[in-house]
Amino acid sequence: MAEELRIYSRQELEALGKSERAIRRAVQEERLVRVRAGQYANGDAWRALYVEGRQRVWARAAAAAAAVPPIFCGVTAAAIHDLPLFRVQDRRFHVLARADRASAKSASVARHEVPFTDDDLVERNGLIVTSLDRTIFDVIRHLPHEAGVALVDAALRGAVDQDELRARVADRIARAGSARGIRKARTVLAFADGRAESTGESGSRWYLHVLGFTGIELQVVFRGPEGEDWRVDIKFKRGWGEFDGATKYTDPEFLKGRTPQQAVIDEKRREDWIRGRSQEPFARWMDKDMPNAAALGRHLAAFGITPDR
Repeated sequence: MAEELRIYSRQELEALGKSERAIRRAVQEERLVRVRAGQYANGDAWRALYVEGRQRVWARAAAAAAAVPPIFCGVTAAAIHDLPLFRVQDRRFHVLARADRASAKSASVARHEVPFTDDDLVERNGLIVTSLDRTIFDVIRHLPHEAGVALVDAALRGAVDQDELRARVADRIARAGSARGIRKARTVLAFADGRAESTGESGSRWYLHVLGFTGIELQVVFRGPEGEDWRVDIKFKRGWGEFDGATKYTDPEFLKGRTPQQAVIDEKRREDWIRGRSQEPFARWMDKDMPNAAALGRHLAAFGITPDR
């Protein structure tokens, strides 16, 4: 799993010298977070997690407390499969209801009474989850289009055989008939593209589709001044675009030994060269520039990039 956030049981905290009163005070002061009944995590570490990380922590906590291993599904299974949950806000973890067990109601648990077989299940990081193709099929029927596209893009990007994974999901969609969300699932799967390199790029691409942009090319190579190949996220009919995630200037894999300041300078030099040589506009945007499709459209128009150009 992507994070190793420590989960403490009440007994472990008491063994560390914390009384019940001290635990309550730590929760009130947000130094501890109650993950589940009787299970706690460091408050600062919890708040630093994205939704995917929190889903994985909830899953670990639930599995540790359960007499019978739960079967995780939906967005929880997606997080366990290390798939992104673009702008998903869900304060529950999701499990499949077992036919042989009563399902107690809980505000923190979403139990799904849907058919499944052993072939739909896999073990990942010690947890029982729906398989990758079953998880994709389940989730993209219910998430907003942009979140579904980001999830499938990432799944294809990480697949050993993209065509085979796409075919497995397509087969599930075909067999589902007119079930809820099937039309959306078909659209998302057809639109997905494993060449997209980030969640923000995937979400942007769907917004551009909504705005009416056509003829977009992904990860286009532009020759640099010393003969090097530079890849640009998006090539418009006239213009270039890149989604800048916050990690772009902090991720060691991207920095390759450079300081963040040098990375910014290098990106600026690259952008200037491409703009100058192509004589076309170059736009960058971040997550805050695209709360929705309309906002991204206004941002791009400020650079002279519009659907009809």
